[in-house]
Amino acid sequence: MKHSQARILTTHAGSLPRSEALVALQVARFKGDVVDDTEMAAAVVESTREVIDRQLECGIDIGNNGEQARESFFTYVQHRMSGFAGVSERPPFQDMVRYPAWLRLKIPGYSQGVSLAQAPQAQGPVRYVNREPLETELAGFAECLANAGSEFVQTFVTAPSPGIIAAAMQDVHYGSLDAYIADLAAALSVEYHAITEAGHVLQLDCPDLAMERHTYFADQPDEVFVEFVDKVVKAIGTALEGIAPEQVRMHVCWGNYNGPHDCDVPLETILPSLTRASVGALM
Repeated sequence: MKHSQARILTTHAGSLPRSEALVALQVARFKGDVVDDTEMAAAVVESTREVIDRQLECGIDIGNNGEQARESFFTYVQHRMSGFAGVSERPPFQDMVRYPAWLRLKIPGYSQGVSLAQAPQAQGPVRYVNREPLETELAGFAECLANAGSEFVQTFVTAPSPGIIAAAMQDVHYGSLDAYIADLAAALSVEYHAITEAGHVLQLDCPDLAMERHTYFADQPDEVFVEFVDKVVKAIGTALEGIAPEQVRMHVCWGNYNGPHDCDVPLETILPSLTRASVGALM
């Protein structure tokens, strides 16, 4: 992980806007429609080139591919892992429940498209069974970087934590949160290692370690939620075995949705658990 005493190195949280053409294709695929693979691949490459150029133009030092190959930051795993189908029943954000007017507003995302509140369920064993999209994504990023007019100080690629998938992609197979998280961690380890082996910093996207306090654990005391955080941090550590902490940064947030956020768990409640993660930086 790069450091600097000469200037503050700039970066961002990961997901960047997709082109309209790419959004339309990804929304269609999310809904189960047949999408032309060649057309999708071309749209991903073109959109990736655009976001790389834009980041460099803006002066971003540590940049990424903007997650252009993915429909969202975590539901894309349904195309790479076994076991996912159907529709989850996601608990609502408690701050929005308290203010019914907010429920009439759409959570930021694809218009009439990908719903992070209605992700697929885990209906069978979760295994990493399709490496092709991962390898294509990394190869495409490398090609776009090679053809860019300038270069980043460093690059990063994102991957979700096992906790956000376990919380947002409802389990109807395992019957045990521990077992579900364990299999998710084992599957995600494939991506974690592939990203770092390709020479990128791995960014773990972990909104679960803060946001789930007022969603999945809304009716539980802080102590129960912190136990979940500790469980996920431990699972992440297992998935990261063999990867140096300085190759990993952890992104924790309270949700990017447009809401009151007056139910957010205080940082002081979760920070002791976060600092035990096998990572080199917290965002």
